[in-house]
Amino acid sequence: PPAGGRSYRNASSNDPVALLVPTLCWEAQVCEERGVGALGQYRYSPCPLPDSLSLCLFSIGAEAKSPLLSHPPPSLSYPPPPCPELLCPALFVPPLRRQLAHCCNASAKLVLTQENAPLGSRIVYDGQRAERLLVQEDLLEILPKGSPFQGPPYERCAVVGNGGILRNSSCGPEIDRTQFVIRLNLPSLGFVDDVGSKSSVVTLNPSILFSRYGFWGLTHHRRPFVEAVGAYGAPLLLIPGFSFAGHNEVALQALYTLEDFGSPARTLFMNPEYLAALDGHWRRHGFCAQRLSSGFMLVSAALELCQHLTLYGFWPFPWAPDGQPLSHHYYDNQAPTSGIHTMPAEFTRYLAMHLQGVVRLHLGRCESGPSSRS
Repeated sequence: PPAGGRSYRNASSNDPVALLVPTLCWEAQVCEERGVGALGQYRYSPCPLPDSLSLCLFSIGAEAKSPLLSHPPPSLSYPPPPCPELLCPALFVPPLRRQLAHCCNASAKLVLTQENAPLGSRIVYDGQRAERLLVQEDLLEILPKGSPFQGPPYERCAVVGNGGILRNSSCGPEIDRTQFVIRLNLPSLGFVDDVGSKSSVVTLNPSILFSRYGFWGLTHHRRPFVEAVGAYGAPLLLIPGFSFAGHNEVALQALYTLEDFGSPARTLFMNPEYLAALDGHWRRHGFCAQRLSSGFMLVSAALELCQHLTLYGFWPFPWAPDGQPLSHHYYDNQAPTSGIHTMPAEFTRYLAMHLQGVVRLHLGRCESGPSSRS
């Protein structure tokens, strides 16, 4: 534990904030012991965050009226303000943005294009590094010439997670007033008052195509899939279809299905080179996950693409800050698949970024206001 760790020995085991500090450092220690990342071998410091941040995380938890989060709900909608020693985002935002641009370059490499996957090159699956796919004419012609994200950065962005904490939040109008909105895994839009409807980017994992729409052969579920995508209007649909061998065929079926039905959605494929570089970046900074979640991938990309970023619906616990039980998603209570993603560990990263002023992590209700689709 970091210096001062003795202070939380008597904290309740049901207190997620009290558990955040050891989780942050434990992740780094696991990385150090393994010593191997997806892209090679790395060395890690004992703890990726300064002791001042760890102490601050505990101190705000100790002062909270709620045993579950460091602000007294429901009067505040956000986590606690950044601690005094971390008040200046200028100390953290530019360096992190430069690091991500240097290692990963989301503006040019987030999606496969004719520029970063030219004819005759080989795509390396980031989830199966030994597998490669030769870029031939039929694949090249469906890729965009260049990245749609190479313009100036967006002023205000929102990444909308699917956590049950969004249910009855009244955050829809606030989300819809954001310039650029990213949604994850084609969630239900039947909760407009809580999650809004504006959708600039929607991600779609191949696992959703398998489980929800039966995309083995795609003979019976084409129309429900097209209708589900159509509810979003004309978003960019991002599919990580080249992470594992076999997923590319399903991703291509999704693209062709939308084209056959004349959907205005534009299908893009996440670049496995970018995803591998992103995994390597976070491993070098002490965060080892079996696989980063779609949410963490897109938050990382948005840190490059956006000047100001707000996160909604990122709360991986079965109870709200005030202790009320929550469904896993705002639209259902389907349990997560175990052993793939480490959502609580990812949440500690979001909270650390919030304390640094890098992102705004919104938890709780929003003030009502007029919605805007501009």
